Amino acid sequence: MKMLRRAALFLVLPLAVALVAGYAWYWTSETGQRWRYENRLTSYCAGLIPLEESAVFTGYNTEVSLSFDRQLNSGNDAFHSCKVADLDVSVGRVPAEADETRMREDNILSELVPTSQDFLPMALGGGWYGYTDLHSTGIVLACTNRPGYVVVDVESDASHANRQEARDVAELAAGIGRKANDHWSCAAEQGGPVPPLPEPVGESLPQTATGTCQGLSIPDDDLQIHWIKESQAFSATPVERCVLGETRARAEELYWLSAYYGPYAQTRRAATSDSSLRDEPAGIAPGRAWATASCPGAPKALLTITATEYANEADTRFLIDILSAFAKRSVKRHGCTDLRLPSGR
Repeated sequence: MKMLRRAALFLVLPLAVALVAGYAWYWTSETGQRWRYENRLTSYCAGLIPLEESAVFTGYNTEVSLSFDRQLNSGNDAFHSCKVADLDVSVGRVPAEADETRMREDNILSELVPTSQDFLPMALGGGWYGYTDLHSTGIVLACTNRPGYVVVDVESDASHANRQEARDVAELAAGIGRKANDHWSCAAEQGGPVPPLPEPVGESLPQTATGTCQGLSIPDDDLQIHWIKESQAFSATPVERCVLGETRARAEELYWLSAYYGPYAQTRRAATSDSSLRDEPAGIAPGRAWATASCPGAPKALLTITATEYANEADTRFLIDILSAFAKRSVKRHGCTDLRLPSGR
């Protein structure tokens, strides 16, 4: 009997030591940390966060870096919001005919608002329909098997506002997009690796425009507009901007020209308190004007010009002419037609 107890002891002790060692290895080794992280991602944010692309920011940390996970609505209307380190991630499905009468917190449209006032949106490239302004990064996947889109929005702070960090954020958004495409059974064309992003653009002379500000035909005798700021003109981006400014005072921005496509046009209409911007195909009001265009299989595009507080009171003809030149080139790039422009008063 004693021999049996001794034999059992000799068997149990090594097993216990092995279990303790395995437990310690699981909690302290890099491989164990990776396994725990991978296991956490299977349920975190509906399993939509990719492993390697997120680990760039989290370092495989599950305690602090995966700290917030929320779902609103259910089924095809589900909208997921979560944290990946210090990044705010939103991902969900947008119906082709989303409610544009008001912005709701439980709607993914509430997240699709470019936030940077310092950098203009630029296309991601790599076959993706998306953009980054070094603070907001968005990817749109148009479903070919059903009406609507799957959209990904990632918000970052100034610590990521450089080309390399912004590219890493874009790779994370792309990885989420691939998973979300399958999650919502959306047959959408996907891209590949995000190429290096270009340098953020600075100010240049109006006569040298080659991107989103090209073709505005600013009069030579215009003594107000001294510079422009533009991004490259690509059709694979749902948000375009062109800025007109002056240097007489403090290099202030005078006019913002913006083009919104797909769910970003829906967002812009839903966010406004002006019902005419939602209901009227084109219009003009003090300091602003807007136009729309029909895009194949998508909501109407929205194109706007807005005067800042630093602009002199612009006449109606100026706003319409500048918006018209901007809108015509933009909608042509995006394959949209039936451009509706405001008429002068």
